[in-house]
Amino acid sequence: MNSRQRSVLIRVTIAVVVFLYVAYVANQYVLSGRLPRFDFVVITAFVGVYFIFTIITETLLYKDPDVFVTEDDDRWTYALLQLSSITGLFYAAIDFLSTHWTRLYSLEPGIIYLGFVLFAISGIYRGWGLLAIGKYFNPRISIYEDHQLVTSGPYRKIRHPLYLGVLISLIATDMVFSSWGALLITVFFTLPILIYRIKLEEEFLLKHFGDDYKEYMQHSKKLIPGLW
Repeated sequence: MNSRQRSVLIRVTIAVVVFLYVAYVANQYVLSGRLPRFDFVVITAFVGVYFIFTIITETLLYKDPDVFVTEDDDRWTYALLQLSSITGLFYAAIDFLSTHWTRLYSLEPGIIYLGFVLFAISGIYRGWGLLAIGKYFNPRISIYEDHQLVTSGPYRKIRHPLYLGVLISLIATDMVFSSWGALLITVFFTLPILIYRIKLEEEFLLKHFGDDYKEYMQHSKKLIPGLW
C-alpha cells in the first residue's frame, strides 16, 4: 500500500469513525431530551456532508500513480496535520453537543449556515486542485519519476491550493459547530504546522525544479491569492 492509498484509507476511516461517534452521542442526547432538534439536524447534516466530500475528494477523484516516488521529505508534518485536524474536530463536536464551553450562541444560526456554505466551497475547490495535480498528488512532500510542475487550474494563481482548501474546510467546521475554542485550535495549532509544511515543500520543490520553480514563484502566491 503506497502513501496515497494510505491517505485515502485514513481519511475514509476518519469519516466513518466521526459518523459513528457523533451519531452515538447525538442519539444519547436526543433520548435524554438534552439535545435540541436544531442541534441534532446540524450535527446530522454535517456528518453527511463531511462523509460525502471525503468519499468524493479522496476516492472518486483519486488517480492511481503510474510512476514511482523517487524522493520525499515529509518530516512528520502530514501526521501532525492529521492529529491537529482530528483534535479540532472532536473538540468542536463535543463543545457543540455537550460542554458548550466556547459555543457562540449569539452568532447562531447565521454562523452555522455560513459554515456549511464554506465547507461545500472548500470541498469543490479541493476537488478542482486534485483534478489539476492528478497523478502527482501525494500526502507526503514527494517527487515522482518524470514529475512535471503543475501550474494550471487553481495552481495558476497559488502554489498550494489543496492546503487552502484544507484550511477553509477546518475554519468552516469550526463555524458549523459554532465553536471559537475549535477556531483557536485551528489558528494556533494547525495553521503553524501548515505554514511549516509549506516552507518545507517550497524548499523541496526549489531543489528539484530549480529555475522553473523560481519563475513560477514570481507569478504566484503561496496560499492566499494576491496576498501571500
